Amino acid sequence: MSAHLALNGLTVNLWNRTPGNIQEVIDTGIIHCSGAVNGDAKISKASSNIADVVADFVMVTTPSSAHKDVARELAPCVHKNMVIVLNPGRTFGAIDFAEELKRCGVEELPQIAETQTIVYTCRKNGKNSTSILALKNDVEIAAIQGSDINYIMSLMPDCLKPFFKVVDSVGRTSLSNVGMVLHCSPVMMNIGWIESEKVDFKYYYDGISKSVAHFLEKIDQERMAVAKAGGFEIESVKDWLIRTYGITGNTLYECIRNNEAYREIDAPPTIKTRYIFEDVPNGLVPVEAMGTEYDIPTPNITTIINLASSVMDQDYRQIGRRFTSQQLRQYF
Repeated sequence: MSAHLALNGLTVNLWNRTPGNIQEVIDTGIIHCSGAVNGDAKISKASSNIADVVADFVMVTTPSSAHKDVARELAPCVHKNMVIVLNPGRTFGAIDFAEELKRCGVEELPQIAETQTIVYTCRKNGKNSTSILALKNDVEIAAIQGSDINYIMSLMPDCLKPFFKVVDSVGRTSLSNVGMVLHCSPVMMNIGWIESEKVDFKYYYDGISKSVAHFLEKIDQERMAVAKAGGFEIESVKDWLIRTYGITGNTLYECIRNNEAYREIDAPPTIKTRYIFEDVPNGLVPVEAMGTEYDIPTPNITTIINLASSVMDQDYRQIGRRFTSQQLRQYF
């Protein structure tokens, strides 16, 4: 995102809480970008000290497992006219972010929005280089109650505006989180291959077979049923792929196979990946919890949470996002 924005003429500051992750950008001031966006992007300033680079428009592009940390870092700097967009929020990210700011003593919240997914299909491929494989169409964006999505979008960079689709509620963007469907189960079902030193494989093309894709459709049906009980009609992952990437397919498996942007994406080198430590507690867990409250069964989601918790020796329900319907409604 920093590269894309800078190549479109914006002044961009970059922050990362781990200095080593951006040291080359700090030293050179450049991010090399290739693919759907090409060029050497000049970054105005990069730092691991957020006070050095904070601006009034903040794009948070970390895994959602870092959202609380980012909120704590930003808390001393926020004001009511600051815009903070979580790219993406995953499930109930904007709510979690707002609650953390309150815990830090922030009395007047900034303008907080979240997206359904990040605009880019991309991978970092060097210390200061990135490849943008595709930009997604109609990425849903919404603001929490009390924030003004029209104000937020009026300040959104022109190069990003066409890729966003404003929707009515962060409940919709949160429950439209497709990462929880596409990420968690394939990792759990491919542990042997991921941990094998003899095998490298493409995550989507090799790791999601017809049987795996069929199971993902069951996870997806449960997600949509919970959303409907909460008052949100949302699209399937299959329909999301068709709309977002402009592809065709009669099944989820066919859509994944027909998506050129997925062709070169490698499987994670370890099961200690954000596909698990992010998407289970901040994706599957809140959907299961919401399903329990609305009496909607989620047996397949529960299976993956249990399996991931057991394999990783981590109680993902304990650390995951769990809100009551009353808590959610004040932000929806």
